Amino acid sequence: MKNMVTVDKANSIALTVINIIQSCIKSVVNNFEKNVDNVGSLPANLKDKCIYLMSKRGFLTDSNIGKILHDKVKVLDLADCEISDVGLSAICKCPQLRKIDLNSNKQSRTNITSEGICNLARSCRHLQTVYLRRCINITDVAVETLSRSCPQLRLLNIGGCQNISDSSLRVLGENSKFLKSINISNTLVSDAGIMQLVSGQCAAALTEMHINGCKNVTDEAVEAIMQFCPQINILIFHGCPNITEQSRQALEDLTVSRSAPMKQVTWTIY
Repeated sequence: MKNMVTVDKANSIALTVINIIQSCIKSVVNNFEKNVDNVGSLPANLKDKCIYLMSKRGFLTDSNIGKILHDKVKVLDLADCEISDVGLSAICKCPQLRKIDLNSNKQSRTNITSEGICNLARSCRHLQTVYLRRCINITDVAVETLSRSCPQLRLLNIGGCQNISDSSLRVLGENSKFLKSINISNTLVSDAGIMQLVSGQCAAALTEMHINGCKNVTDEAVEAIMQFCPQINILIFHGCPNITEQSRQALEDLTVSRSAPMKQVTWTIY
């Protein structure tokens, strides 16, 4: 009985401590500018909690992100934050970074450019997940640098990056052998680029592809994906005006003989 009381008391104390820490973190975040001089002395685990809360509230900006980051940061979700190449330069000081989310949840991002992404890729070579949806000033140079500089790249979202072409897919096919998921929707890619990607080093690893809204792809691209990527189980290609009934038939025929069942397929037949 005594041991049970002791355990309950210890749990109560631990819960109180946790609540106090959470309250302190909220106070630091809500009054960040007033506390900025003291933030640097916080241990990394408490900085991580501040970073998480600030990112969810959209509080991280070019002017403050460098003051809260530390060199052990592995994940940054900046989808709700206003960040430009200036902010990315501060993130370059996080060599252990594994994931960065710069997806635009609202309107297109214009302040993230290929220069910022190239600098990030060269500094954060352990990157595995990079989300850049609707960062409309990203070009092939950025994707090529990511592919060459970050050999562990696994998940890449460049959907809506309207300047991306087959050149990016060629380099990804040559270098990114661990690539599992790629979103290239609403880009300039064509059958030729997709063929270079799916016949490259990542063919055996790819499980998910989004090519919806790609006006330059045809049935050949869909057939190539199904033939060369045995693990593909999510394939999104709606809104592609040059894809016909032939793709639907190819999906039916090839799915029967595949070991990996399809989880999600969406398409539009014109």
